[in-house]
Amino acid sequence: MRAGTPGILIAAFLFTVLALIAAVPMAYPAGTFVSLDGTTGVMDHGWSAGQFIYALGDMFCHQQTERSFMVNGSQTAFCARDIGLIAGCASGLLLTYGHAGKRPFTERKTMYAGSILISVMAAEWAAGAVLGYDWDILRFAAGIIGGAGIAMVIQNIASEPWKGEGES
Repeated sequence: MRAGTPGILIAAFLFTVLALIAAVPMAYPAGTFVSLDGTTGVMDHGWSAGQFIYALGDMFCHQQTERSFMVNGSQTAFCARDIGLIAGCASGLLLTYGHAGKRPFTERKTMYAGSILISVMAAEWAAGAVLGYDWDILRFAAGIIGGAGIAMVIQNIASEPWKGEGES
């Protein structure tokens, strides 16, 4: 197995989640999913094939309407920041695939760079909490940046067994 294979598998899963986030609201009549409760861990949806992505959103996201995108008149299963995080992580895993297992990618610098990108997302969250702004596009962009940082950390850890692959 190549060093980047775990990252590709995770990216494939995340791109599938993104596709479902966009497709499920389109598969139901307009306005089917509105006013989700905004509380993480409160299950409002079942595990049926059509509502599976909303059940995941119930488990992992606050789903506050004012912080979510609307698709076909329905609120998305995840908030703007989480969608950005998923997109950034999936894209980052693809972009780092060719470097997985090779130096200097497996060194501490990559972990530091990933941590800095994750910190940008955390700083945006803190600024939003203090200043009270409500900009979904900024949350989405910060999620992409944080997701790219998470991808760097994942790829670094997942490629550890193949450290030094491709050097010569």
